[in-house]
Amino acid sequence: MNTRFDLIVVGAGPAGCAAARAFALSGKSVALLEAEPEGQSHKRFAGEWLHPQGVDALKQIGFGSITSLKGRPRGRGFVVYPGHGEAPVKLDYVEGQLGLAFHHGDLVDEMRQVVHETDRVTFLRGVRVVSADDFGVVLDTGKRLEAKQVVGADGRSSVIRRSLRGATHHKPISAMTGILLQGVKAPYPDYGHVFLGKPSFLLGYEIAPSTIRICVDVPLKYKAEMKDPEWLISAIRDTLPPVWRQPCEDQIRHGHLSWQANHFLARADYGNGRRVLIGDAAGHTHPLTATGITNGLVDAIEFSQAKDFSSFARNRRQACRVPELLSRALYDCFSKDDAFSNSLRRAVVSLWRSDEKERDRTMGLLMGNGRSFLTFAGPFLKALLGAWKGRDQSTTMAADLASIASWIRLPMAYAMAGWVRSRA
Repeated sequence: MNTRFDLIVVGAGPAGCAAARAFALSGKSVALLEAEPEGQSHKRFAGEWLHPQGVDALKQIGFGSITSLKGRPRGRGFVVYPGHGEAPVKLDYVEGQLGLAFHHGDLVDEMRQVVHETDRVTFLRGVRVVSADDFGVVLDTGKRLEAKQVVGADGRSSVIRRSLRGATHHKPISAMTGILLQGVKAPYPDYGHVFLGKPSFLLGYEIAPSTIRICVDVPLKYKAEMKDPEWLISAIRDTLPPVWRQPCEDQIRHGHLSWQANHFLARADYGNGRRVLIGDAAGHTHPLTATGITNGLVDAIEFSQAKDFSSFARNRRQACRVPELLSRALYDCFSKDDAFSNSLRRAVVSLWRSDEKERDRTMGLLMGNGRSFLTFAGPFLKALLGAWKGRDQSTTMAADLASIASWIRLPMAYAMAGWVRSRA
């Protein structure tokens, strides 16, 4: 077997497959390495939603058969259910663009099949990378593979990232359990559903005809309770739509759950040019806004097309900063339960309900259409003002001012970080 390549890609998830194919199509020799044996992808609970730019990325590098598969649910946007009997608010993708929903294992297997049939790609499964440097990797068998560049597409626990930076602290946010429901429909076909309630919020979307994925976010303060089936059923019963309640309770009682931890790592570090990080290896946030796979695919394509590593890293930092900030702000808004955060949540929903431009702005930011911090700051301050006007008067002004300060701290930290990086 050849041991020298133009590029070694570690990790054959969506980002790794996209990188391998993009570079192979440009004439490079690529080794794609995957630790999981064949078939293991169907056991994973991971990202299952693509934003429109992710769909475009798949088409651009020859995965069009995946996006055009008959019966695969399309994503037109999101529907937010505020709870308390209020009508839902629909947030459509701008200009009628379409996303895509799928079972994660199906997407990975289909992408791997395309890459397996791609010239100039050597696809090795069931091989584990134990170390890496600027000139190659060492496998658990002791064999060394060398390349001009090594791409780490190996997720949040990336070996390539550790080889560059050592152990990285991933800030825990929450836990999330995935529940699969068969034979039921979504209230709004082709939309992702966000239900605000307890213990935090729920996501629901169709991943195949009459197949619904429910994702329950559980704050870490419920760490002791979250594995108790009856506690989980009681916690989400009033948040779920009636059509999903009984099948969801049945799945929980039978133990048909998949758990994952949600972490936060800012997308600020893309490697050193010889070892390059893409996808979740470069950074990740809560799956509420479903940006993970889309970011990984766009990372792969932009890296394959970039004139140099510095321009690639600079462009991706700028592109991801505002969507990442939006993701953190929406997660905090939907999950915090103090009085002012509840008021802010009502203000955000009210803003979406009454203002079409703000709905379009939110979805545009989510899709990466705004790179300036000011595109986020305007509606954020408007929502804060609405929350202040509608705050619970039973709380003290000092407590509300403290809450406002905590809310402003996060976007200001992002703004300063972006300013410093832009000057670096």
